[in-house]
Amino acid sequence: MIAVIADDFTGAAEIGGIGLKYGLKVIIETTVKNINKTDLLIIVSDTRSLPPQQAAKEIKRIAEKLIKLHPVYIFKKLDSVLRGNVAAELFAQLEVTGKKKAVIIAGNPWMGRIIKNGYYSINSVPLAKTSFANDPDFPVISSSVIDIIGGEYCPVHTCKIDCCLPEEGLIVGDVNSQDDILCWAAMIDSNTVASGGAGFFDVLLSREYRKKGDSSNGHLKLGEKTLFVFGSTFPKSRKIVSRLKREGVLKINMPEAIYYNKNFAPGLLDDWARHIASCLDKNRKVIISIEQTHSEEPGLSVRIRENIGGLVKKVSELTSLTDLLIEGGATTSAILKSLNISKLYPYKELDLGIIQMKVEKYPKLNITTKPGSYSWPDSVVFDNRKNN
Repeated sequence: MIAVIADDFTGAAEIGGIGLKYGLKVIIETTVKNINKTDLLIIVSDTRSLPPQQAAKEIKRIAEKLIKLHPVYIFKKLDSVLRGNVAAELFAQLEVTGKKKAVIIAGNPWMGRIIKNGYYSINSVPLAKTSFANDPDFPVISSSVIDIIGGEYCPVHTCKIDCCLPEEGLIVGDVNSQDDILCWAAMIDSNTVASGGAGFFDVLLSREYRKKGDSSNGHLKLGEKTLFVFGSTFPKSRKIVSRLKREGVLKINMPEAIYYNKNFAPGLLDDWARHIASCLDKNRKVIISIEQTHSEEPGLSVRIRENIGGLVKKVSELTSLTDLLIEGGATTSAILKSLNISKLYPYKELDLGIIQMKVEKYPKLNITTKPGSYSWPDSVVFDNRKNN
């Protein structure tokens, strides 16, 4: 069994989709249990937004439990642009596993994400000048990977593939091509923690398994009661909302009284949920959106995610959802927690990072998740025209 620790749900799902390509049995869990009948066990630590010390403590707890399951290795899935508690979490994993260094491969040439001389760019644009600079939770203010990760917990180095690697610390590899990722994969040994993006994990799996054919399937047939939840602030989100509206999907925005007032009357959330459920019962697909202008309320993004989680739970109690499509890892986390879902079974990769999953608690429900910065496939719009 191979184990993975992912700091958010959409990253975990993306790793699960890669496992499907190689014919692996995949389980995504929020807790470590004595699971013997799976090939790929992905644990969601949900630590990206935690304070560094708290995140490190959680990673230690998870890693200690995983070691007892004797996995072949434990891969640390990181955010594709290194947001979150990268140094704190990797240092914690190094301590538990007794390893001296971690190799971080975050670049992905297939997506135009390049790290050269320790600087990150996307489609030739410095990372700090992309939309990631406006992330409400993790604004990227530097394109230097050392600046992004920080060196508070252990030394951080940037290296090219032809360099002599340091014996200790975190090593961020330059990635200019797919061949570079292959070279980095060959450098992973028993004294090294492998970490980084989904593209690196794919290459690591390819050294041990053969792909069973393309598991991706762009066709997405949605059921009668489909709910879209767009919790991301990326421009791509606004584009897909506009396209879905043109095809007859109903957009219901968060009421102003909820968004701008943290002490709003609980009945407002109930009313919102009843309105959404009523539309779903009339066979209308619904988009939940948050399109208000910015508010200066401290901790607003956390509250809004919790409100959305509570809303989806109320809707699920009023009607039987067939499909739930969620954008953004933090939003996914809030919704799954509200639904008390701790185990998911990926079964189809629709597109890069876009994974469909089943859960035991809701056997008729399909859950599809997507990282905020990725694009939804056209099938989300065009394969479902006749059903709107």
